[in-house]
Amino acid sequence: MTSGIKAMLIFDFDGVLINSVDEVVLTAYNAAAGSLCTCLAQVPVDLRQMFKNNRFHVQPIGDAIALMNWCLSNRQGDLNKILTPEEYGTIADGTDIPLTDRTNLIYDTRMRFIEKDIERWLALHQTYQPLWDELIRRQNHPFVILTNKNHDATLRLCRHFGLQINADDIYSGDHGVTKIENMLRIQERFGQLQFYFIDDSVKNLKELDLYFNAKNKMLTLLLATWGYTGAQDSAMAQEYGYEAFQQADVVRLLDIINSNLLI
Repeated sequence: MTSGIKAMLIFDFDGVLINSVDEVVLTAYNAAAGSLCTCLAQVPVDLRQMFKNNRFHVQPIGDAIALMNWCLSNRQGDLNKILTPEEYGTIADGTDIPLTDRTNLIYDTRMRFIEKDIERWLALHQTYQPLWDELIRRQNHPFVILTNKNHDATLRLCRHFGLQINADDIYSGDHGVTKIENMLRIQERFGQLQFYFIDDSVKNLKELDLYFNAKNKMLTLLLATWGYTGAQDSAMAQEYGYEAFQQADVVRLLDIINSNLLI
């Protein structure tokens, strides 16, 4: 798969390839409230607004439950409030339920939704264009997905929207596996390529940077500005040395890598 290839692009999924914010709102609400709503209209408008305003803070998806619980407890406050990183950190760290259990609850709740009404579940997602179609057009060129989403949901969405990626090329967050652990697996599998990773979370990029680039830079980190980003994220990313990319920039990078050239 990598014969003659000098570099590989690695994609996060939610907020980079797929807009799943409505599905996450509904799944987080179901998980927090112990319900099984299958229509976004069943979630109160104020909760949707509060959650979406702060979705960019959520890194491991299990923390979406903590954010939704905060929304449920603060519905009488400012519906437009955007939490500071410190406020959000206090909320995410303030639960007694272990992160692995919260993550599994999200995955289990999502699967119950899929089993009940897969068409409604699929309809809550949209592809980011033109990037998605450009990947379909380049399906013979190697790239992988590195995501905190569960594998089954990621593969279902890829297949539904026409991206025939190999199941082995999806590195997911099942069983509490972190992006660092999965990046180590990618590195072991593909060897010493130059890896470009694009994510919409500055926190994710920073964690990977600290782990993989401390001695020798082997991972180029890029911020997806069209994803679930906060107002200051582009500036913050650039302060850390990560380029802020638009979709057109990623398409150009795909062409460069496809030509077997390095930038």
